[in-house]
Amino acid sequence: MNMADADAQHTVGYVSARGTVDPGHGTKLPVHNPATGELTATAHEVSPQELDDVVEQAHSVFTSTWRGVDPSERGRLVAAWADAIDSNRDALADLEVSDVGHLRRETMGDIQTCVRVLRYYAGMADKLEGRSFAQVPERLAYGADEPYGVVAGINPYNGNAVFIAFKAGPAIVAGNCIVLKAPEVAPLLHFRLAELALESGIPPGVVNVVTGRGDVVGPLLTTHPGIGMVAFTGGPGAGREVIAQSARNIVPVALELGGKSPAILLPDADLDTAIPSVLHSNFVKSGQSCVAGSRILVHESMYQQVCAALAATAGRIRVGLPTDPASHMGTLISRAQREHVDGLVKRAVAAGARCLSGGAPLDRAELAGGSFYQPTVLADVADDNPAAVTEAFGPMASVLSYRDVDEALARANATQYGLSAQIWGNDASVIQYLARNLVAGSIWINTYRAFHPTVPFGGMKESGFGRENGFAAIQLYTRHKSVVWDLSTDRVLPYS
Repeated sequence: MNMADADAQHTVGYVSARGTVDPGHGTKLPVHNPATGELTATAHEVSPQELDDVVEQAHSVFTSTWRGVDPSERGRLVAAWADAIDSNRDALADLEVSDVGHLRRETMGDIQTCVRVLRYYAGMADKLEGRSFAQVPERLAYGADEPYGVVAGINPYNGNAVFIAFKAGPAIVAGNCIVLKAPEVAPLLHFRLAELALESGIPPGVVNVVTGRGDVVGPLLTTHPGIGMVAFTGGPGAGREVIAQSARNIVPVALELGGKSPAILLPDADLDTAIPSVLHSNFVKSGQSCVAGSRILVHESMYQQVCAALAATAGRIRVGLPTDPASHMGTLISRAQREHVDGLVKRAVAAGARCLSGGAPLDRAELAGGSFYQPTVLADVADDNPAAVTEAFGPMASVLSYRDVDEALARANATQYGLSAQIWGNDASVIQYLARNLVAGSIWINTYRAFHPTVPFGGMKESGFGRENGFAAIQLYTRHKSVVWDLSTDRVLPYS
């Protein structure tokens, strides 16, 4: 059944080499529209025995089919998958809006990114090369990067289409089969994109999808003896568990674990551009973004001016139903997430922060069934304030004042995270100084959320390790093998 037609009577099962499977028994998890609270579907939590079957069948497909497929054919199939996604983008966006609660234009952006990333890796398929080593006389030595076999990709809910492409694109182009764990709160797009992969000609068992509670199904995947490598996107706590679980079978992991990213406004910053841009980095997808510039560091000479402008801009943001084209911001994923954000805001204010705008849930008539929260800006935030140290994953931005560049740098780096950073200004020497010394995987200068398939993305410190995008992602999903071949015919043998 097409996932776009999902309703409360339909259960999402799992996608494997056996096709789309609905077991009709086992644990069923409710899937709600977070903007309305309505039940849209139920999701089957994969059992250990079912996961064994998914992985075993994927291995069979890997050894019998996918590994031997010509690279250019793999690229053609991935390109066909991207074309199918592009052709169905309107229906896919509608499905994602009802599943996650993002604005439609936000989901369309994610789908377009998904298509662009898959097309990028489709074009890379026949360009993966090995290398030869030192030219020792009468000896040939070369290296090859080979697939692991079956790999696992564990995704959050806040960018389903993007995370599928980030993981499945390079993994299957490199010759692996992949088992994707869809987020149980919003799994529908994962299943529909897997269906489109099958419809595009990608053999069953190459792109597999399961779902279930993270603390139940996650360990089943990360400790499964048939999984050769794990890519995980989520929080630091779960990331630590993934690292510990991977030790059971000693498999490599790649982790993207969120952030508490600084946005440094220099004295010569173009505030007309910087202020709405920094706020959008915090409020896009209702703040459910790992690269939100949530610590806005402002030079003391313009601190009051910037605070007033941030408050005024935030006050103009229209929070509404994701299906309303006039909405600037949609809903959070759940009431539980809204309670987390609201509790963090309250703790921050109790610790001395000043609320410039927002600071409470939104429950007006048409939004009463959802999980909406006001876009919130807090000022006078100290470095040890809960708002400065805790990732909200919601629409909350904090403003901090600094005296000079060195203070801004030290405070920007004074966090356990290191995913991204923004710099807004025009002094090239200061910008270069900051870019060189900020501890973050991505530094964006006079821009934000600037993703591109060719540019590696990943974190430092507790934001994780490993890089997605570019050739770096292919390296994640391959392991190196060295081959040394002695061609000599006249040699001295041992013990002769």
